[in-house]
Amino acid sequence: MENTSLRLRWRRPAMPMRDPAHTRHEGGIASGSFLRRTSTWIWIARFKLGLGLLILILCYQFIKDCSQLFIEGKGQLQAPIVNSRSSPEQEQAWQQTCEASRRDNMHRPPPSSSNNTTHSLRHETKSDLPEKSNVVACTIAIHEQPYLTEWAEYNLHVLNIAKLYIYDNADNLELSNWTVDSASMSIGREGESGQNGTNNTNNRESSRISITHYPGKKQQGPAYKDCARRALSEGYEYAFFTDVDEFLVLYQHNSIMELAVDYLGKGDEDVHVDVEVDNDGKIRGASSDPPPTPFQTEQNETRIVGSLGMNFRTLGNNCDIDYEAVPVSKRFQYRVESSYPMNVFIKSLVKLKWLDLDVDFTDPHFYKLRKDDNGKQAVKIDTNRHVRGGSLQPMRLYDVAAVHHFLHKSLSEYRKKRDRGGGTTGPSMMLIENAKKGLDNHGKPLPGGNIYDDEVWKRLVEKVPSYKNYDA
Repeated sequence: MENTSLRLRWRRPAMPMRDPAHTRHEGGIASGSFLRRTSTWIWIARFKLGLGLLILILCYQFIKDCSQLFIEGKGQLQAPIVNSRSSPEQEQAWQQTCEASRRDNMHRPPPSSSNNTTHSLRHETKSDLPEKSNVVACTIAIHEQPYLTEWAEYNLHVLNIAKLYIYDNADNLELSNWTVDSASMSIGREGESGQNGTNNTNNRESSRISITHYPGKKQQGPAYKDCARRALSEGYEYAFFTDVDEFLVLYQHNSIMELAVDYLGKGDEDVHVDVEVDNDGKIRGASSDPPPTPFQTEQNETRIVGSLGMNFRTLGNNCDIDYEAVPVSKRFQYRVESSYPMNVFIKSLVKLKWLDLDVDFTDPHFYKLRKDDNGKQAVKIDTNRHVRGGSLQPMRLYDVAAVHHFLHKSLSEYRKKRDRGGGTTGPSMMLIENAKKGLDNHGKPLPGGNIYDDEVWKRLVEKVPSYKNYDA
């Protein structure tokens, strides 16, 4: 008999028949469960993200608040917090700390014979430079009357500014009765935006001071633009855009007119500067951003110089608490280190014919220049005759000129300044809060100043001898 082998085969067991409706029902349950789980994960992720951001914000604020309790630098002291309602004891503690910090970092004391020393302020005038000034100054002011006379006399008699255009930004015309005793000229006053004026100042010989009522918020840019237009229409050639707490000091020129002709040229005789232009037409140095490295250039060009930028030199507050009816250049004669952050900012002297009046003036430190007939952009330079762009000059050049900036004054004056706000940006809550605590723009204690510098004062006394009475 033949043996037969049995072959066992595995077969998949038959699946029971399922109702299609029942299958759809289970699938719906699974799908819904998945969606619910996914939604829960999303909300958990959102919660974690929000919690993380909140923790980061709280940590940042904590570190910032802690950092404001200290002054950077060796040998400097902790500054007590001073608020807007600080007691006399708190303000005295702030003053003592400020004075202690100054003593520890003083470069040299004021010379005992300073008031009796004859200073050599001028060099020989170049014979080919004009004597008659063709430079105006543009400024906007609000609640600045206690400081305005000193500023006006310095600009008129020391710098030999041809005309001051002062825009009164107060709601009511505060400067309606203001006069400058040493200025033997009339003061032209005009209504809002130059309309309905009591004096017609369209004639450049009618007065050396023009006051225009210009109320409203953030009016610095529009006022400067209006000033430039008016100066051009009256035949002036240059404009210096400045504030009442800024005093331009010249170290190598007799007047601002000599400076303007030297760096910007006179009339149709423009000053040109060599520039490097990259393949995209960008000029090395003309942007506030650094140029690419390496700087890809195909050619060098010459461009017309339309503006000169000069660095701030910030004066300290002398550790004073309250206002005193004494000229600011007499009260504050100690400046801060050149490395102070605010010193990177500039103020501009502009040749008006190259100023672009078709754009808004949005930056009080920098102004857009127009193109020449060949489509080449005019440029701004520093006192080393290098092309610079934007509002900052980190090099901090002081060999030719410097804008002495009495930014802080006394503690009470600085608080009022911050409450008022800037003419371009308006009030800043951060700066207001810093001022209440006796801190500057960068959250550091207001500097008392530690480098003796009376350059503004000695020039003012030389040209306006009546100021010698404050030295008695």
